[in-house]
Amino acid sequence: MNDATLRHGLQLAAAVVLSYLASDALHMPERFWAVTSALIVMRPTTGSTLGAGWDRVRGTLAGTGLGLAGVWLQHHIGVGSTAATLGIVALLALGSAWIASMRSAPIAALIVLSSGGIAGHPALEVAGLRVVEIAIGVSTGLAISMLGLASRTQARFDAACASVLRRIAADVQRDLGPAPLTPEEKEAAAGAARLALRDLAVMAVGADREAKLWRRLRRRAQNGAEDCARTAQLVARIAHDAALFARLAESAPLARDDAAWTALGQAAGRALESSAESLEAGAPPDLAALRRFAPASPSSPIPWIAPAARLLMQDLTGLAHLRLQAATASSAGAEVRIR
Repeated sequence: MNDATLRHGLQLAAAVVLSYLASDALHMPERFWAVTSALIVMRPTTGSTLGAGWDRVRGTLAGTGLGLAGVWLQHHIGVGSTAATLGIVALLALGSAWIASMRSAPIAALIVLSSGGIAGHPALEVAGLRVVEIAIGVSTGLAISMLGLASRTQARFDAACASVLRRIAADVQRDLGPAPLTPEEKEAAAGAARLALRDLAVMAVGADREAKLWRRLRRRAQNGAEDCARTAQLVARIAHDAALFARLAESAPLARDDAAWTALGQAAGRALESSAESLEAGAPPDLAALRRFAPASPSSPIPWIAPAARLLMQDLTGLAHLRLQAATASSAGAEVRIR
């Protein structure tokens, strides 16, 4: 279990306990609806929780409004309970397919529409109490998430980027080696790489949202907005740059076991690993070995590979500049030194 998993587990446990205690303190008759709402809102990072919480609030408002309308129809017009519940929940479920933020609306409506089973409380009153319980759960989840707002979000994101870069380095060294993968193994490796890039993009959205809120709370200028999203896009470009070497090698005039291809794989792998270390430690990346393949001249080990090598170098250098700008947004005169 890593630190991020442990942190999220502790947040979930705290959300369960605190939402229940808050409901109990307010003498709510059905305290576990608040617990359910808190669990739905909570996400692994503060940024993703804030996004989920706002979507949950909007969906809850819509679902609650239609749910209360359904309860009123049942008790004042005589619409059947089953018909009203199924009709409203189905309508909201259909709408949630077009509006992602409405995905919690059917759940909220179902909670309100099933509010006829507490002795001594009219149905409309029970529906109102359940609305309060949903609000308690959402508020508790957001409050717990906000406590971790100042945590090392940027460091966690940089570590995730470094992990993806190391995966790319391993892939390019293997692909340019004397024993390439079978087509089935290549497809499996490509699928794993796509999944890692998708997860990184999702993490970037939450990290940018969290950083923006943190700067706003500290009344700082919104410089560097969406830096993590741009970084994730640049890492995806780097993955495509590195994959281009393998595509070119498949139609190369040189044998796959030629020493030049092995040297290219090692140089690209070293550049990628150095960039990963740069993200984690802040040291300038070492692109010297890869630079040998960049000039399109007879002195280059593989002259016709130069455009692809320059493209990878350009994106790795851009990554170093972008991350340094994000880390030193308040410092003047910062420079990026590429070895």
